[in-house]
Amino acid sequence: MSATANSTYVAPVLPTDGRLGHLTQEQTVKLQQFWVRLYDIFDGKTPFDQTAPSSFKGQARDEEGGDGAPAPAKSGWFSRGKAASESAAAPAPRFTGAELHKTFWKLTMMDHPDLIVLKFIRARKWVLDDALKMFLNALKWRIVERLDELVELSDVELDAKYPKFIEQMRIGKGYLRGADPLGRPMSVVNTRLHHKADQPAETIHRFTLYTMECGRTVLPLGSETVIVIFDLSNFGLDNMDWGFVRLFVQCFESYYPETLGVCVVHRAPFVFWGLWKLIQPLLDPVVASKFVFTRNNAELHKVVPRERLPIIHYDGLDDWKYEYVPAVPGENDCMKDTAKKEELLAERHAIEARFDAVTRAWIKNADGKNNAERDEIAKEFREQYTRLSPYVRAASLYKRWGVAVNGEVNWTYNVKGQ
Repeated sequence: MSATANSTYVAPVLPTDGRLGHLTQEQTVKLQQFWVRLYDIFDGKTPFDQTAPSSFKGQARDEEGGDGAPAPAKSGWFSRGKAASESAAAPAPRFTGAELHKTFWKLTMMDHPDLIVLKFIRARKWVLDDALKMFLNALKWRIVERLDELVELSDVELDAKYPKFIEQMRIGKGYLRGADPLGRPMSVVNTRLHHKADQPAETIHRFTLYTMECGRTVLPLGSETVIVIFDLSNFGLDNMDWGFVRLFVQCFESYYPETLGVCVVHRAPFVFWGLWKLIQPLLDPVVASKFVFTRNNAELHKVVPRERLPIIHYDGLDDWKYEYVPAVPGENDCMKDTAKKEELLAERHAIEARFDAVTRAWIKNADGKNNAERDEIAKEFREQYTRLSPYVRAASLYKRWGVAVNGEVNWTYNVKGQ
């Protein structure tokens, strides 16, 4: 997709090949074979690489050039080489198949499990060995990154643990707002509001992952991808943060594959293009193909219809202004009800066990035929997670906005005259 000066919105067409509900018999056989290998890992039958993945936290300064850019002599900027944290003396954590199995079910949340694994299979072009390695690495990464705490802790608790965490939300440095007509949520990053020295690097790291996880809660049924808008209005070199760029790319390449629908770089100034020459060659070709550059608002309207964009900054038609709504007393009281929480978790685990049992039977004969019973059980995850979520997830800004409530995603657009 490319943007031009034409302000007429052109609706994209989402691909269906290799997606849930559109698999060929050959692709279904591949999916069955993947589940065979995955259960062998979960059951402890097959050993797997114990290497702990890295998200570039605490990278050594000598991995960068004098201006903070990646040193050209180094290969593997986006973890194709060894990260500094991997060469540290601290012993690597040991992972068990059972631990990965548990992490997998937390990752699934309300989705059909096949939807999750198919993202990794497609990302590795249906080469199952590569897809399995990638998937296991993502599960290990979720454990190492302690993603559970990002959904279990409130804004206030996260701010206490990671200084200036709330400040990132208060100023609107990055947030989710609206969706395109295909239901793809939009994530806006206001680069002009970021200065690397204003907050600890760990805070930006955690806030980025927090936003990624929140993004999953505003994906409506049937949508798998998001739109990211990097607003580079008034961007200068003092706004550049290579650590954030590395993490952003690493997430979409390795840990949330097949999730980036479009990455819009909006109003890039002259100084950006020198940086882009460093970034582009290091991107995975699939990720690189998702980048779109819009010089002005008219070009942005080619990617996102004006009705879905705010009047402020983007000359849209939506009379909306970003505002951080702080936590409300008692909004997380459900999480204190341990009896109800355990009851709902037991109900969830029972559904997981049923899905596992039916899947194990389905993969005994890799015949490429779909199993309707699996699909029916998978539908229960969304309804049940809607009831479980208040007991295991702290309320987010998007719940306070009324966007993600009771399993439904409701964006409202204040278009005058409508």
